[in-house]
Amino acid sequence: MNSFSKTIGIVGGAGPIASSFLYSTILEICQKQYKANDYSDFPEIILISYPFTRGDQEKIREQIACCLSKLQNAGASLTCIASHSFHGFLPELPKEGFVNLVNEALKEADRQAISKALILAAPLTIELMLYERSGLQCIYPSAQEQLRVNQWIREVAGGKIERDQSEELRKMIARIHERQTFNGVILACTELPLIHKKMHLSDDLPVINTIEVLAKQLVMQAVC
Repeated sequence: MNSFSKTIGIVGGAGPIASSFLYSTILEICQKQYKANDYSDFPEIILISYPFTRGDQEKIREQIACCLSKLQNAGASLTCIASHSFHGFLPELPKEGFVNLVNEALKEADRQAISKALILAAPLTIELMLYERSGLQCIYPSAQEQLRVNQWIREVAGGKIERDQSEELRKMIARIHERQTFNGVILACTELPLIHKKMHLSDDLPVINTIEVLAKQLVMQAVC
């Protein structure tokens, strides 16, 4: 039996399906890595699924701050946001206890010696250049390919998660790799790991499932 010293708090809702996937991934990690199989073997988890505003950056920042405050008031000492783009609008954060999804993904890229990555993300994450800030060389899909990525993200948010999406995305990655050099792929949108779960997206390149990376870090920090 495992002992958890910290309560995990998740700011979800951007989007809701990805947030629930983070929750279920945390449980799977507890089962696989820590052999959890009884109530007390799992950490306490508080998930807020908030209907965030679109387009108003200051409003989003205020809403994130409100959610983090609710989580802390409810007893969460380890918090995160299940959205990449929202890391561009972070409010003032506590000195410790916040697990940054983007930072953890970049650490994982460094661990896997990925120096140049294909970034698959929503347009706002790309616009905010969240992954360039570390010095990682970033490659992006073409404008036409990005439209298809956007469509997949919306499909997953709407509940459509099918193997043919994985097959098409896998082929897209291969095409991009034929015309550009990179040595890894980062799923920099929390909806895309659900497509990756249907089928591994590349046999030749490491693919960073950022939901899994975040979940592992949360569990590691929560367990005594």
